[in-house]
Amino acid sequence: MTDQELEQKLRTALEHAAPDDFQGVLARISPKARTEQTPIPFEAAARKKKRRWAPLAAAACLALIVAAGGGGWYLQNNTVASVVSLDVNPSVTLNVNAKETVLSAVPVNEDGGDILAGMDLTGVQLDVAMNAIVGALLTNGYVDELANSILITVEDDDAGRGARLQQELTDQADAILANTSVNGAILSQTIQNSQQLQELSDTYGITTGKAALIQTIVDNGNSLHTFEELVGLSINDLNLLYTSLITAPAEPSTGDGTSGSGTAAEPAPAIQSSGQASDSAYIGVEAAKSAAFAHAGLDASQVTMGEVDFDYEDGRMVYELEFYANGAEYEYDIDASTGAVVKSSQEGGRTQTGSGAGSGGASGNVPSGAGSGTAQSGAGGTSADIGREAALAAALNHAGVSQDQVYGLEVKQEYDDGRLEYEIEFKTGGWEYEYTISAADGAILDYERDD
Repeated sequence: MTDQELEQKLRTALEHAAPDDFQGVLARISPKARTEQTPIPFEAAARKKKRRWAPLAAAACLALIVAAGGGGWYLQNNTVASVVSLDVNPSVTLNVNAKETVLSAVPVNEDGGDILAGMDLTGVQLDVAMNAIVGALLTNGYVDELANSILITVEDDDAGRGARLQQELTDQADAILANTSVNGAILSQTIQNSQQLQELSDTYGITTGKAALIQTIVDNGNSLHTFEELVGLSINDLNLLYTSLITAPAEPSTGDGTSGSGTAAEPAPAIQSSGQASDSAYIGVEAAKSAAFAHAGLDASQVTMGEVDFDYEDGRMVYELEFYANGAEYEYDIDASTGAVVKSSQEGGRTQTGSGAGSGGASGNVPSGAGSGTAQSGAGGTSADIGREAALAAALNHAGVSQDQVYGLEVKQEYDDGRLEYEIEFKTGGWEYEYTISAADGAILDYERDD
């Protein structure tokens, strides 16, 4: 109802509440009665005129009723019921009323402003706005085969309405992408108003939806990441991390509802996923395997693969590889963009069980003089290597003990940021020692002693 329509209804109500029918009343009085009527004293007439307030009061009440109806209509159509956000790298927020009409479209970052440029989505239905935004993401190359992920978030305190909108918008986005050459991947979620998420959104200049996704990864990642280090990632990279997180095998239960790490098991995150996030912008799993095998001096025919995951370390996406060969366990981090070895470790003394896909497990302790933990041929990647025995001697000398005084000895050779190191652990005299020894010169890079 427009303001003009409301004004006309009020005017009509007032006119009908006190009609001007003097001629009609006069016509119904007989001529005789009109000539014989007794004049009414002025005072009496004045008192009777007060009765005109009754119809005026009724008119005022009617006007209030009409106005109240118009006010309810106004509130229903201009109050935000749901907040819908779409994230790729461009981020856009749509404020929607209960009738799924867009009240405002707000860019959250500069790329979001580019997407909304030239669009006036105010007053259009949500499905129309959704079509326009996803179409603009495709047209401008923000969604393609290299980065095919979209995050859809519905923020609504009505959980049922929010879940319905989430499903409808996900289905709509899937249908749009299905009509293109892009094999899309959709993450979707429904959240409720959260002060914590709003503060994160304001602090980092992101949507509450992206904040919720990052927080889910942080909360379920066993403290591997902080919120701040993940906030700059695209939705596609976050999707790769999230997928690795939810598909990773759970740690064995201790029987008391906790995982083997001693922390309470996390509930499954309420994020729906459809499609597979693209890693086409990176070298791919097979190339990462080849880089790791070559560095370890192994042929693919010698290797039994364990887990392969995506991760984010030191500001870069990496492939995490675990594999077994010749009774040893290898772990590699390979730069997903360049194929460079970021980190590697080899632990001997482990044997494979079953299929060998990560369940191998003889004792991790290295017996004295067993030589376990020594790198395979070609694994060092550098001619500067003092060797296992010299590294162990450096650690024992620093601790002031001899090899026959220690137990629980473990020696591992690792690459950390391209530097070859020995990780040495042992126990003696009620203390547990951990050393990091430079393979180049035997220098002690790190040292800890705990009781």
